[in-house]
Amino acid sequence: MIRVFFYYIKLSLIIFFTTFLFTLFIDFFFGSTILRYLDPYLSKTQFYERLIRIDHPVYHHGFRENVIYNKSKSFDGIFSLCTDNHGFKYHCNKSRGKKFDFAFIGDSFVEGVGLPYEDTFAGIYEENSKKSVANLGVTSYGTKIYLSKINFLLNKNYHFDHVVVFIDVSDLYDDNTFYLLNEDLSVWEKNAKEKNLKRRKFLRYNLPLTNYYMYIIKMNNKINKEAPPLKSLKPIYTTKANLKAEWTYNLKDNINGYAEPITKTKKEMINNIEKLYELLKKNNIKMSLVVYPWPQTLKNDNVDSEHVKMWEEFCFNKCEYFINFFPYFFNEKKKLSHLNVVKKFYFWNDVHFNKQGNIILAKKLIELF
Repeated sequence: MIRVFFYYIKLSLIIFFTTFLFTLFIDFFFGSTILRYLDPYLSKTQFYERLIRIDHPVYHHGFRENVIYNKSKSFDGIFSLCTDNHGFKYHCNKSRGKKFDFAFIGDSFVEGVGLPYEDTFAGIYEENSKKSVANLGVTSYGTKIYLSKINFLLNKNYHFDHVVVFIDVSDLYDDNTFYLLNEDLSVWEKNAKEKNLKRRKFLRYNLPLTNYYMYIIKMNNKINKEAPPLKSLKPIYTTKANLKAEWTYNLKDNINGYAEPITKTKKEMINNIEKLYELLKKNNIKMSLVVYPWPQTLKNDNVDSEHVKMWEEFCFNKCEYFINFFPYFFNEKKKLSHLNVVKKFYFWNDVHFNKQGNIILAKKLIELF
């Protein structure tokens, strides 16, 4: 009886490992093809972003080309997230050439998270100005990626008459903590060895099906966790969001949660944008720079923020325009109160501008350009 029992245990293990190895074999050779075939079905799920936000070998990450994702989750519903043939966020089903009047580059604020392209300031500006716009913004970019991506695109024969750089409050944290700029202007991650980055990227590229379903399991666990109430009396931000905004009003040079001293990263950021300026100047391209506050900035900082002073000083005799939105939102705070400004211009429980906030930015761009 015991021998029979162990026989079936052994047989079960053999079947299990044979099935497992066969599944990995199929994934390794046919995983990408299977995912492409399933693309129309997967685009109707809430997990599609894992397939459209992709790694990039030079500037770290970006969007996949020709995306149509009608189930993208917003902060207050569902919206359509689309990209053009270049992988730039844009209207759905659109293809364009490589010549643009303007390129807007920044992080998630420029991407316009939670909004379709036509409701972002880039889309509103384009519609009203009739200028061609390349929205190069993607979540979690920083100054190192701005330089890397523009350099890459220029080398690929893209042309921009004017590049507008939106420097976000969180750029310092991201450059400080995550990104490493190589001599060839490619971007890698800090502490890549400790993060097992090469192994993770190998698995992501070579076992795409396995990687995708591991992501689904991870996101399911995240979704099932209790989220902040949408109708809370005060906005509730994540610990990470508060930390990213802290450097502008915390006088310490070493802040817990940051990898390196603040002054060191500030110098690096200025050097990155200086290189970007020289690159654009060499190619006869104008550069402007934009700064804007987070809700935490409005609450804890002042209109003459260190963030503003740093980039206004840099822009002197370099930028076509230095566009500072701090005075507008701090004046609104005086008239309406901090809480009412947050309700009016930002998504609740989030640091990003809602449609009304994007309209404010677009109006100023239309006025200047």
